[in-house]
Amino acid sequence: MRTLPVAVIIARNDMRRRLRDRTAILMGVVTPLVMAALIGLAFSGSGFSARIAVVDADGTALSKGIAEGLIGGTPADAPLRFVSVAGVDTARAQLSAGEVDAVLVVPAGFGAAVPAMATGGAPGHLDVVVDANKRIAGDVTRSIGDSISARLAATTLAIDTAIAAGSQPPDAARIQQLVAAAQQVEVPVAVAQVDVGGQYSSVAYFGASMGILFLFYTVGAGARSLIIERKEGTLARVRAAPIDDRSVLLGKSIGVLVLGFASLVTIWLVTSVVFRAPWGNPVAVLAVIVAIVFAVAGISTMVTGLARTDAQADGLTSIIAFGFALIGGSFQQPGSLPGVFAALALLTPNGWALRAFTQIGAADATVVQVWPSLVVLLVMGAVGTVVGIRGVRAKVTG
Repeated sequence: MRTLPVAVIIARNDMRRRLRDRTAILMGVVTPLVMAALIGLAFSGSGFSARIAVVDADGTALSKGIAEGLIGGTPADAPLRFVSVAGVDTARAQLSAGEVDAVLVVPAGFGAAVPAMATGGAPGHLDVVVDANKRIAGDVTRSIGDSISARLAATTLAIDTAIAAGSQPPDAARIQQLVAAAQQVEVPVAVAQVDVGGQYSSVAYFGASMGILFLFYTVGAGARSLIIERKEGTLARVRAAPIDDRSVLLGKSIGVLVLGFASLVTIWLVTSVVFRAPWGNPVAVLAVIVAIVFAVAGISTMVTGLARTDAQADGLTSIIAFGFALIGGSFQQPGSLPGVFAALALLTPNGWALRAFTQIGAADATVVQVWPSLVVLLVMGAVGTVVGIRGVRAKVTG
């Protein structure tokens, strides 16, 4: 018999058997969708907001301008809200009581430091009081304080330059004019909140990440069926027919690849239609799905070839699947991995696939723009297949 027609028959029978017991549907579609919805909705509802107390302990025109600029210049829908508090002690009490999330203090003498800065004095700094349990609010408040101080320092540099460039030493009136101009500086505060729920839906990201995680089980189960069928004698009966070993291996491979592809495509369609979470350019998405299915199939082939028993193969698959998921960023929002893990993620197929999906969903990337990820995934699949095929062939012929 010809190899390809026989392989198609083997693949069809294998897929029919797996779909009949609902395992492939449960592990390949239902579970990833449920986990993606739960994790994605949890992240999308965790927006940052903070209430920051502003204390004017200086009482000068400059400090008053800073306080009024912060309190009155923030849009109503901004994640930060600034409120005026009479004194530092009162602000600390409100911080301890949880009424505010951080305190920004314009210290006494801050306004008087501006003329001193114009003649080479040390620049003033805004004080920040934070709650150790609210680190993000504290970091944001420090950033605002540093921004205001930096703006004043830049203005001071301009004053020094103007004084130095003059042919005659400036008189007191000229210095006073420059200082007055410095005190009219606008307070630079622009706060915007951008998260994964904006351009690129968190449900789309976690739909892809959970689909890849369970793809190891969907694809791995098909590859491990060789070990189970050999143990149960089914494989021997198949080989007793006029079927060569290439047909058996090709048929199993086709079945595995089709089920894996169908699993991710179904997750893609459901998240896009039901959850209204588009993944981006369809052609690019399909290309990445094909590449990641091939990569996972190659790794599963390697696991099957190295494992001696089906239990050993299951254990190795679980270790690899969750290890790659943790390192590759399957449980994190895009861009939130620490530096070391961001580098380690590129050692996993999960990391490369999720990087490509994020580029497609958030930046409207095309196939051409994600080709490095596609190449790496295809290479991973090819290497895994080459390494594992010898062991798999031995299980078929053994």
